[in-house]
Amino acid sequence: MIRLGIVGCAEIAFRRFMPAVQNVDGIRAVAVAEEYDPSKLQMFKDTYGLETETKFSDLIEREDIDALYIPQPPALHFKWAQYALEHGKHVLVEKPSTLSLADTETLVKTAAEKNLALHENYMFRYHAQIREIQSIIASGRLGEVRLIRASFGFPLRAQNDFRYNKALGGGALLDAGGYTVKLASVLLGDTVKVDAARLYSLPGYEVDMMGSASLSDENGLTCQVGFGMDCHYQCMLEVWGSKAKLSTNRIFTAPPGFEPVAVIEDASGRDEVHLSADSHFEHSIERFVSAVSDQAVREENYREMVLQASLIEQIRQKNNS
Repeated sequence: MIRLGIVGCAEIAFRRFMPAVQNVDGIRAVAVAEEYDPSKLQMFKDTYGLETETKFSDLIEREDIDALYIPQPPALHFKWAQYALEHGKHVLVEKPSTLSLADTETLVKTAAEKNLALHENYMFRYHAQIREIQSIIASGRLGEVRLIRASFGFPLRAQNDFRYNKALGGGALLDAGGYTVKLASVLLGDTVKVDAARLYSLPGYEVDMMGSASLSDENGLTCQVGFGMDCHYQCMLEVWGSKAKLSTNRIFTAPPGFEPVAVIEDASGRDEVHLSADSHFEHSIERFVSAVSDQAVREENYREMVLQASLIEQIRQKNNS
């Protein structure tokens, strides 16, 4: 049984992670820590029966903790993930893993040297609909794939949201953009690279608020991605083939129990394909549990994290070129 600590009383930890982890075998949340607003600790204690700490370091150093979940704002991921790894603890970190390729590579190097699991929580990656869409593509029903498009964006949130704070690692690229880039790498494979990119800001905000990029694989298949934090809501994947087009509109955020629908359009008309309801948060945690005991899974996670950070770095470089 993996005994888990939670580094911070984030909303995602309370609303999404704790209900999911309770349904996963082989792992149990034991305690939570909060330094910035200790008043939140009581909510975790009352609702989930967790023990509490008021210092992150005290939680990480506890002998009855084997692993840490880190749902802090992105700018704090590297500090506490590295601290946890240095203290011999497995780490499940929210996306993005860090703010830079160099920092992600440092985390991976530390984890590999200590033979520890390190997992970046892009949970949509593990939803059944991803495999089912890949199966439809592989079946040839769409013909030869000509173009892939993915968009993820949402309207403005409260002004104090960390996503608008540069010091906390805000910005559309690291937030919504990371999802679309991850999906591009899942569909295009390990040879994926960034061909062009553009980031945009808005008056009154210190971070990028929207952007787009074009990525391709070694054969030239292209995935165009768009992302933003001041947009009409989009959560879309479109795969355009020589025979048909597939589209779906809850590719990143399908909640537990929700049955996604893929629409396939061809010369004969329009067909709705009902995909599986699933709980991708649970599956991401299951992947982390597997990584603790399986070296092959650990190494695959390391590779995926470095690839993701590299693609984000390439987008920044293309935007500045």
